[in-house]
Amino acid sequence: MNLYFHETLDPVRQPGAHTRYLDELGKVVRAEGNARGSAGSVCIAAWVPVFLTGAWPQIVTLWEMPGGWDGFARHFDNTPALFHEPLERWYGERTGGFDRLLVGADYTPNRDALIASGRRAPVVLQQIVSLSPGGAPSYLQQLGDMSRAIDSSSPFSLLGAYEAALRNGTEAVVLWAFPDMRTLTQVQSRPGDFPAFAAWLHESRRHETAHTGLVLRPTDWSYVR
Repeated sequence: MNLYFHETLDPVRQPGAHTRYLDELGKVVRAEGNARGSAGSVCIAAWVPVFLTGAWPQIVTLWEMPGGWDGFARHFDNTPALFHEPLERWYGERTGGFDRLLVGADYTPNRDALIASGRRAPVVLQQIVSLSPGGAPSYLQQLGDMSRAIDSSSPFSLLGAYEAALRNGTEAVVLWAFPDMRTLTQVQSRPGDFPAFAAWLHESRRHETAHTGLVLRPTDWSYVR
């Protein structure tokens, strides 16, 4: 079972702050893997939301946590500090953020598999999906079953699907990879042009209680971009 760390960061509202933060983070990821004290996670991607599609300015990052739940437990049992060390390092460039622990669906490739595949994701559609209590596992299983037809018949594909931990099965995070913005807008404006995806939309609406999409673009140093 692969465990992931998903964060939405709010940079300070100052000219250039978000760029400085991303530049520094990119240096850390390339040189250190991750800032010391951050649970040993390894970066998959850092994205910036496309304005007009959600809150801005924001930064969204996705990390894989080595060792799954056992690795998570070891880290925090061995790191009892109330505030982790990188918090001090980044205070000058961000005002706060929101974190999620994600459990990858069994068909979601891990970081190494994504990198080895040479997977491209120049445009990502992130979906935060709310479900009835306990609904996330079956929702993700249905998505996995139907994604095979989507991936094989569409110019876009499922990048990853995850259950948000500590939510009693009420939340899922779904990431779709698009080759460009034009393809994404075609899916939004004419979903019937993509029958397999349209079938999933019909099925998903039977289970979702809320759904928020956000369009993202990756930094040039993201491993999946």
